[in-house]
Amino acid sequence: MARTGPQKIPGASQAYFYGTGRYSGSDMEVNCGVAHTTEGRNVPSYNRGAEAPSVTGLPDCKAKKIRWYQHYDVDESARALMNKLGGVETNTANAFQIELVGTCDPKTRDAWVKAGHRQDVDFIYWPDAPEWALAEVAWLVRWLHDQHNIPLTCVKDWLAYGKDSRRPGVTPASYGASPARMSMAAWRSFKGWCGHQHVPENDHGDPGSMNFARVIALAKGDSKPPTTSTPPTKDEDDVALTTAQDARLARVEKKLNEIAAGAAVAPWTYRNPTQDKESRAAGRRIPDMHGRIENLQTSIDALTRAVAELKKGA
Repeated sequence: MARTGPQKIPGASQAYFYGTGRYSGSDMEVNCGVAHTTEGRNVPSYNRGAEAPSVTGLPDCKAKKIRWYQHYDVDESARALMNKLGGVETNTANAFQIELVGTCDPKTRDAWVKAGHRQDVDFIYWPDAPEWALAEVAWLVRWLHDQHNIPLTCVKDWLAYGKDSRRPGVTPASYGASPARMSMAAWRSFKGWCGHQHVPENDHGDPGSMNFARVIALAKGDSKPPTTSTPPTKDEDDVALTTAQDARLARVEKKLNEIAAGAAVAPWTYRNPTQDKESRAAGRRIPDMHGRIENLQTSIDALTRAVAELKKGA
């Protein structure tokens, strides 16, 4: 199937583009969109592309804009949906997929607030997203309509995710066998916008009760969002910084593999690369690289403790 229309999103960073490698997708003509939330505060690695959406939106709350990071061409299948054997196609069913960095889970929101992070300042809780954030999403929804004919419509019911501490009588609704989840027949004929919670063969409940009807209304309006996304390009500073952090990541993964194989590994401490000289000189940080390394460091610590416990019991 031939791809038609522009395949690169205006202003979107291509620093984490996976469509030219091992996880390249299939050609398609998008006619629907699926919204996800990352349940995190950084752009994930998506297992180096194996689980990536079409694009990730990273809120910059101070600037009141979303910085878009494109992972696949518009008319190329992404990999953020589960697709079981038999049944229906999901990722390849002409679906454009957006991951919005933040959370739709009130428990996660409450934990972040308790840890000192501020809603709408340090993170977005998408069911209560501020108007500027919805307008930024609307800009992309409108562009996809104008350039690729994805209808400016969305499903009606966006169910709340989990038990909201402010509404103690509410029980989880959007996760699992949700009443909002489409039948296979409905999905096959679907056009417009839905959430992960609506896609068959999937059990995730994101993006919760996000006000996507407001996104559609903003996309239909004549007014533009407060700002247009202009993420930094991958210039020479970015390349140097990425190379340095890739080298660190390789060293961490080597340590992790050594521990998993039962090898004795000397104590080792990770130092955040944003404190390094070359990072300060670059004047910016690659949004997910050091987060990936810190996650691996956590795994190293856990495996080290597990190995020590096993040795005690031997």
